[in-house]
Amino acid sequence: MRPTYQPPKSLRETCSTNPTELEVQALWFEQLHQPVLTTDDARTVEIIQPGFWNHGGGPDFTQAALRFSKEGKHEDVVVGNVEVHLRPIDWNAHGHHVDPAYDGTILHVVWDSKTEKSFFPATASFRHVPQVVLSTQLVAPWLELQPLCASLLHHPLPSAVPGRCSPVLAELPAEQVAEILRTAGLFRSRQKAQRWYWRRRLTTPEQALYEALAEALGFHANQIPMRLVAQRLPWTKLRRLEPPARLAHLFGLAGFLPDESVTRLQSEPRAWLRELWEIWWKARGALDYALLSRTQWKLAGLRPLNRPERRLAALAQIIPHITELLTSLKTRDAKRFSKILLSIRDPFWEKHATLTGTPLCTSCRLIGEERVHDILINIFWPWVLLEDAEVARYGLKAMNVSLNSAARIASQRMLLSALTAKQRREALIQQGLLQIFRDYCQIDCSQCKNCTFPELVKSWKG
Repeated sequence: MRPTYQPPKSLRETCSTNPTELEVQALWFEQLHQPVLTTDDARTVEIIQPGFWNHGGGPDFTQAALRFSKEGKHEDVVVGNVEVHLRPIDWNAHGHHVDPAYDGTILHVVWDSKTEKSFFPATASFRHVPQVVLSTQLVAPWLELQPLCASLLHHPLPSAVPGRCSPVLAELPAEQVAEILRTAGLFRSRQKAQRWYWRRRLTTPEQALYEALAEALGFHANQIPMRLVAQRLPWTKLRRLEPPARLAHLFGLAGFLPDESVTRLQSEPRAWLRELWEIWWKARGALDYALLSRTQWKLAGLRPLNRPERRLAALAQIIPHITELLTSLKTRDAKRFSKILLSIRDPFWEKHATLTGTPLCTSCRLIGEERVHDILINIFWPWVLLEDAEVARYGLKAMNVSLNSAARIASQRMLLSALTAKQRREALIQQGLLQIFRDYCQIDCSQCKNCTFPELVKSWKG
């Protein structure tokens, strides 16, 4: 009891009449609803699998598999995203109707719609999203189900339920499971290596490395536009330019040089922009056919340090070091490769995330240690793998990583409790998790029922 007065509602131990949005997500994840739901457009929908619970930006559930029916006629199974809200109008209130990230949403799940007029959610491309009201289609009243959701939410939120492969894997020795994952990890790295091998054959080693680094700097959200920039402005062209001209070409072609009045900018960004425009307006005509639109970039939901402007600035500073980076690759010198990337500097963009925003409180590297770590895993060691598989295996095995969202889902599907803490942090094992997730979990639309991976594991056991 607190010394200050609390109203009776604050002291009660019974659960609230209505759930929170996170609890509605838990209801969906645990499938505590009827197996066949009715939508707002008079269809029924069978939930084959609820999808993977996404705790980051974007739709709440990914890779859901649903089968819609109308008047007894079954449609094909559709795979896509599911978004969960308390009220129908939250779809627009949260900006999903104008966000392309939600174009793949195939179902809108809401708790209740009694107090509102009819609302029909639509994507940015004006496609209607079917909607179900969950409060009237549960397997039991909410007050009875709430403790089940509460127990789920007391722990780190899961992303997936255990799959059929988990009990089979649990019967194998830990080292055998680790070797299976390492083999899958090497296969994944070899696929990456082959991709850049052919790019190297079609262009040059320098251009291929330049494109690979550009893609890596784009993270998941902006990999494609960053690679397009690198392909449309080749390394052989940019290396001959002075530093301001490189920046002008990269920012201009990417569409990040604003052409409206610059008087609203602060003095430092205004001076930076004016210098680049003096270069870009002369070069723009020759590159007009290759210009990227701002709509090709994902900007919503990005951390300030991951903004594409900062990544383009980093790419501009990498260009003079491409030859040196390639030499480090050939000599298998990962430390030298990392040191070069960590030394990349740009006095303006170390203090800014955008031209119009306020300066950052402290200067931040254009390429941090975490990003360099990822580049070693996804570029450096796969390239080494082309020439020396054993050295690459040793290098990846020696690197420690934390589980990303996809690897976390795969780990929860397989329940790899037998692995030691050291093995779970191993980069090669994480790459194996990602490969298995891509080859089996991502393409399965049967809630593990038709997955062939458990039978494959049984054959290894024999």
